Amino acid sequence: MLRTVACAVLLTLAAGARADAADDAVRALREDGSVKVRAQAAIVLGQRGEERAIPVLAEALASDGAVAVRVAAASALGRLGGVAARVALARARQADADGGVRDAASLALDALGLAFSIDEPAGSAGGAAARSALRDALARHLSARGWSVLDHGGMILKPTVLRVDVEAGPGRTIVAVKAALLAVDDDGRMAAMLESGARLSASGAVPEAKLAAYAARALDAAARALCEDLAVRLAER
Repeated sequence: MLRTVACAVLLTLAAGARADAADDAVRALREDGSVKVRAQAAIVLGQRGEERAIPVLAEALASDGAVAVRVAAASALGRLGGVAARVALARARQADADGGVRDAASLALDALGLAFSIDEPAGSAGGAAARSALRDALARHLSARGWSVLDHGGMILKPTVLRVDVEAGPGRTIVAVKAALLAVDDDGRMAAMLESGARLSASGAVPEAKLAAYAARALDAAARALCEDLAVRLAER
């Protein structure tokens, strides 16, 4: 029992010491007059995985006057990840006046891997249900490839439902869809413009209430093809 209590006390003390060290590093990054100390503080925060320090690191990356500190902050943000880190790194990659900082931000983003945000789909074909189905399907297939799907930031995907047609014939019903995808880098440049379609055949007549579900299955197949094509296009860059 005594040993258990002693271990708990030691763990509490260690956690407290880590928190104090992180607080000291945050303070140093914000306030210390030494470039070397500020840069080392940024490195320490990244190594310790201090996610609560992301706003401070983002601030340092955006506004610290020393290149060495901004480079260290970019590296730390690349270790920590998250939406806020990606946004700060993307801004630095695009806008920092120093090439070394831009390169550091680019390397950090590469280390974090591809990430996408998906705009609300355009197009009137199939109505809101089709647009929602396409967006959800794209998110699933992107995630299945190990890519991050964010609420905002990263590469922006702009999907469109181009067509949802229902062909009712003798003994079967065919649901045909077509969708498009525009991919835009975080610097505003177009990365890819893609289109894909799919057809789903069902025996007999499909009740009106089930047509949306069939269209969603066809749009899922189109979304999978769009993600495959996007992977190829990005690999070619």
